[in-house]
Amino acid sequence: MTGHAMHTGIVGPALMGLITSVLAPLLVLAGHRLRPAAREPWSRPHPWRAAGILVVFAVVHAVTVLGVGPGTDPGLGLALHAAVLAGAVVFWLPVLGRGTTRLPEAGRSIYLFLACPVLDTAALALVVRGDEPAGIAMIVGMLPIGLVAIVLTLRWVAAEERVAAAPMERTR
Repeated sequence: MTGHAMHTGIVGPALMGLITSVLAPLLVLAGHRLRPAAREPWSRPHPWRAAGILVVFAVVHAVTVLGVGPGTDPGLGLALHAAVLAGAVVFWLPVLGRGTTRLPEAGRSIYLFLACPVLDTAALALVVRGDEPAGIAMIVGMLPIGLVAIVLTLRWVAAEERVAAAPMERTR
């Protein structure tokens, strides 16, 4: 695919969305398989680190999305896609990572629910500047983030219900 074909119509924005919502989390999970978890002493997660990651990635994502267009040099376009991928991998660490960067269950749900509209801002900017199909394609490409947020929330609620039901089971 040439640089021009990758950045016209809906293919480029959809690709940016899928890089963020599908490829990056798969790379984080693949990293777990390649490098088993080290036994670290227990330490508390740092939610402010996750907030910083979200803010920085939102800026990188917006600048990259709005910087790619039909006239973009193919080399620059490839570099921008690589920047989004690298940033997206870091973006997923509070959700899928290990150590102090990983948030607790409730934090992961909130993080992703906050990330959805923040990251969609770049797609809305595409719509505002007149490229409605590209903006919609990007939003659709990033829908898996919302789906993961829903799944994590349901898992968190189920775990909380099990914990709450455990004392009742012991008294029977």
